[in-house]
Amino acid sequence: MTTRRQARENDVFMFRRFFRDHGIASVKATSTYLVRRICRRIDPTRPRVIVELGPGPGCFTRALLERLSPDSILVLIEANSEFAADLRKLRDPRLRVIQGNAQNLREILARDGIPEVDLVLSGIPFSFYPDVANLKLLKDIRSVLGPDGVFVAYQATARLEKPLKRVFLRVRVEWELFHIPPLVVFEARAA
Repeated sequence: MTTRRQARENDVFMFRRFFRDHGIASVKATSTYLVRRICRRIDPTRPRVIVELGPGPGCFTRALLERLSPDSILVLIEANSEFAADLRKLRDPRLRVIQGNAQNLREILARDGIPEVDLVLSGIPFSFYPDVANLKLLKDIRSVLGPDGVFVAYQATARLEKPLKRVFLRVRVEWELFHIPPLVVFEARAA
């Protein structure tokens, strides 16, 4: 898991980029509490295909790589060129870093020959995008999930709940209070 030193480095990395890139949602990196909470849900004994939208400095990325089986695949889609370049420094055969926009999810996966995924994890700020773009992205996410696939998003507000319920059959909402500021964690399933 992430050490305290890595967490501080992630925070500094985020803080510096926050003021240069208005697409970054937070001045602070994701807390280790939230990372542990979400990563606990992943069964490390079987191969997984996971897509992380907006991994930023890689708080989840490192934890996922520690947990995933050797034959799993982790696809990172990051719009910020500095974050993407930094994530490419992580040398792991399971890792694929794509500098691109989450709105192109289906095209990116098709180009990589990935027909479906087990988990889509996202910290991208849905509140930054118009409702139409959010709905399209949520439908795209649902379309790439396998039969038991799950979409997990962590957000600063509960605003995403209503659009999620329009697209997914089951939506669970929780709060992560050990994060500054507290975050809402959504888990959505198509079946």
